[in-house]
Amino acid sequence: MLTAATVGAYLEEKGLLAPGAPVEVTELGGGVSNIVLGVEADGLSCVVKQSLPRLRVADEWLAKRERAVTEARALELAAALMPDAVPRVLELDREACAFTIERAPRDWQTWKDDLLEGRADQAVARRVGLLLAAWHGGTTDVVTAQAFADREGFDQLRLDPYYRTIMRAHPDLAVAVGAYADRLLGPGRCLVHGDYSPKNVLVGPERLWLIDFEVTHFGEPSFDLAFMLNHLFLKALHRPGTTAGYLACAQAFWTAYAAAVPDPLAPDTTAVFGQVGCLMIARVDGKSPAEYLSAEEQARARSLGWQLLANPPDDIADAFETVGTAAAG
Repeated sequence: MLTAATVGAYLEEKGLLAPGAPVEVTELGGGVSNIVLGVEADGLSCVVKQSLPRLRVADEWLAKRERAVTEARALELAAALMPDAVPRVLELDREACAFTIERAPRDWQTWKDDLLEGRADQAVARRVGLLLAAWHGGTTDVVTAQAFADREGFDQLRLDPYYRTIMRAHPDLAVAVGAYADRLLGPGRCLVHGDYSPKNVLVGPERLWLIDFEVTHFGEPSFDLAFMLNHLFLKALHRPGTTAGYLACAQAFWTAYAAAVPDPLAPDTTAVFGQVGCLMIARVDGKSPAEYLSAEEQARARSLGWQLLANPPDDIADAFETVGTAAAG
């Protein structure tokens, strides 16, 4: 596995760095599933990402390391569909399950950081919705379906730690949650990002990047919508003073996506908000709980998740009203 001490020699071997060139290496926050190293050298500013076989959480959580190859291939496809919206892939090392991409400017930060600091920018939300529509709408063909047919990484990093874990924790929800999990394993309709969340949106002064495509697969698009909405709703529960801003971002995201996505992929409100219910409970009682929620906020999230699962709204206005009421306490 790569380290801060060895990544310079690794980049020399790959021809990306001149022999003996001085480097500055920073261990970046790569979540729980990867080694992520930022490298600065003369003429090179990059990020090297390598998949871990076991994720850094309390419970045992294993995943195939080949997801790094999937991510690099997905980034290359995304660059063709959404120019300037993803970092360039500089090198892919299939054997080491690692790849190198260009690094974002130092003054950029994640949309998650902006949101947690109370800056709820609807322009960013709209852009994120439009990009998701382009990603879904541009990946419905048979060739893409075959190239990204493997869902094992998605199963290992999403279905098992989120859906099946809460089915075990809450047996009375097993049938309802299981139905949504089965939907995600049904016939695919387009490429699914699988981790479409504010932490994977890097925001700069004039543009943004989408990152972390490691569980990309040909599947059910409602998951990406639900995943992003769930994160925005959890922040509305976490910061009551900014609830209106977070809900406005969620509505801007939804509206932009729904207006831009091709008709065959038009979102089904009930399917999306039922998935939100699953994910909301999973971010409390699953293997990867949202780290910023207090015990009281966790209880409110769990309650709202149960409500959305028991009675998923079929009207988008009702859906946002339900979430807004819960966020208001």
